[in-house]
Amino acid sequence: MPGTFLNSMTSNPTEDTVKPLSAVDAATRGIDVDKLVREAQTGNEAAFNALVTAFSGLIYNLAYRMAGNAADAEELSQEVFVKLFRSIRKFRWKSKFSTWLYALAINSNRSGLRKIRRISGREVVRLDNRDTTEIPCRETIDPGERPGDAMMRNEVQARVESAIATLASVYRQVIILRDLQGLTYEEIATALGCSLGTVKSRLARARMRVKDLLLKAGDRQ
Repeated sequence: MPGTFLNSMTSNPTEDTVKPLSAVDAATRGIDVDKLVREAQTGNEAAFNALVTAFSGLIYNLAYRMAGNAADAEELSQEVFVKLFRSIRKFRWKSKFSTWLYALAINSNRSGLRKIRRISGREVVRLDNRDTTEIPCRETIDPGERPGDAMMRNEVQARVESAIATLASVYRQVIILRDLQGLTYEEIATALGCSLGTVKSRLARARMRVKDLLLKAGDRQ
């Protein structure tokens, strides 16, 4: 989880003065994504597989935080790439490929979660009841960080993710995309198919709710 997100929880949740680290940029550093997309659109299997490798961690993380458990997240993320394989030729370059892929993933996850609930007759497990499978992470570890600091950071991160899990999906989506994945407001608006104002409003409400939950949790300790 980018440290800037934890910082945002201690500042005014209606403001966004720190630019989060883009998880997309970290995942695709040194990769010519546009070239791979163009080649994949012509049927180049190696190029498509390279795209899957580059984005698999991001798409799995998104699915995990929406579903709350590893088994469903694996199923959801695999379905995203099946749909990508079938529809990549439909990408028209009106946005960044990553933004278009996020839109595909979000829509796929929504329908996938409804299917999971319908078939299993259960609610998807929340992150606060998550299993012990680790989420693929692209965090930068500070080699000078003391063990106690790392433990505290991980504990705070767990509390934050548990708080995020309680949010309604429309708020959970924006806070994941902005503060955990590092997308811009414009990219989120495109991915979710809503206005820039709606993105900012939902994000402010989501941050305020998470901050309130963290404060209440602190008071109970």
